Amino acid sequence: MTRIRAFDGLLVKKSRVETVVSPAYDSLSPDQRHSFAVEHPQNYINAMHSLDEYPENSRPTLQELLAINSANLKKMLERGDFEPLPRPAIFVYTLAADDHQQTAVVCEIPIEHYDTGKVLKHEHTRSDKEDLLVQYLDVVGASSSPVCLAYKDNADINALLKKTTASTPPLLNFCAHDDVEQVLWRIEDAQVIQHLQELFSKIEKTYLTDGHHRFAACSRYAHKCRSRNSSYSADDRFNYVLVALLSADELRILPFNRCVRDLNGMNTAQFLRRMAENFAVEPVTGTDAAPDKLHQFGMYVENKWYRLTPRFLPCSKQNPVNLLDVTILQEQILNPILGIADARSDKRLDYVAGDAGLAGVEQKSAQGWAVGFACHPTTMVQLMQVADSGAVMPPKSTFFDPKMRSGLFLRLY
Repeated sequence: MTRIRAFDGLLVKKSRVETVVSPAYDSLSPDQRHSFAVEHPQNYINAMHSLDEYPENSRPTLQELLAINSANLKKMLERGDFEPLPRPAIFVYTLAADDHQQTAVVCEIPIEHYDTGKVLKHEHTRSDKEDLLVQYLDVVGASSSPVCLAYKDNADINALLKKTTASTPPLLNFCAHDDVEQVLWRIEDAQVIQHLQELFSKIEKTYLTDGHHRFAACSRYAHKCRSRNSSYSADDRFNYVLVALLSADELRILPFNRCVRDLNGMNTAQFLRRMAENFAVEPVTGTDAAPDKLHQFGMYVENKWYRLTPRFLPCSKQNPVNLLDVTILQEQILNPILGIADARSDKRLDYVAGDAGLAGVEQKSAQGWAVGFACHPTTMVQLMQVADSGAVMPPKSTFFDPKMRSGLFLRLY
């Protein structure tokens, strides 16, 4: 069962929403985050600075960085950017971009769900990133970005959300920075909250989509708080995490495309011959290069696009990861042909988020990268199969869009 409870914290003031609510953090590079923060000094992104935003020769220490974030958050609170909720509430939050819309239930769930495996993961986390986030919670003492969880489509939940939003005027309705329309409803009615709690109690498991490191850090922080205070209560705020629960059927996944700096000592003709050993290689125009089905790739080399189709596929009986397109790309091209053995750390490999499209791959080529690969997005069915099996995906396997924003909700520890 998934146990949800109403959120008790702060909400951005309506008059400040377009100034304070940040763009999607993970969609920006460190340089872009730095520039945005400078241009928007009152935006919440100024309370989420990371070390990689600063040039190495002028980079603050971690403690200095945390002090900067803490001071900026204090300014926002003193300025009155946020106001306390009159009473605990659950929120319905929709994001609409292009022709896509998704609806989230924003609430709290127990950290225990993560610790006992009711929240299923599909990615490894890095301990150093977890360490930084734990220290952030310890020093800055706030969280604003809901962790995103998917659940299998549930008609009863859909009907209740539709009925509730149709009968309740939205609390906020705005479009900030990146043209994503965002609408927020507050649910305070005790009967509606109880009904939602009953419906979610029938959801046996949820799937982490965005926020693996944040959830892991929240779990570690909760353990740290318990060790400090043996008389803690199970209802203490640190024993819960703010989440956005979304129906898996509504989520949109974009691909993470790949670019490689060089052709591993080959010229283009040699490289294409190697590719033809295991792939059908077909020249295409740029408009036809985006893969329109699984197990198909676009390849951009010397200003030309090609369509790649594997001549054989691996067996997926033992591990569903084997049939992910990012795995096929790694195992049949990046490692054996281009010499990229470690996709996590090899500096010859870079990633282009799917919202940049094929133009993002072409832009990397113009910057001197030798070859780019456009992938078909991983599906939610594949993600759930991987998570159910206890396996993990390669890095940068999914790019969920649109993403939750920071600076809308605020929990102080």
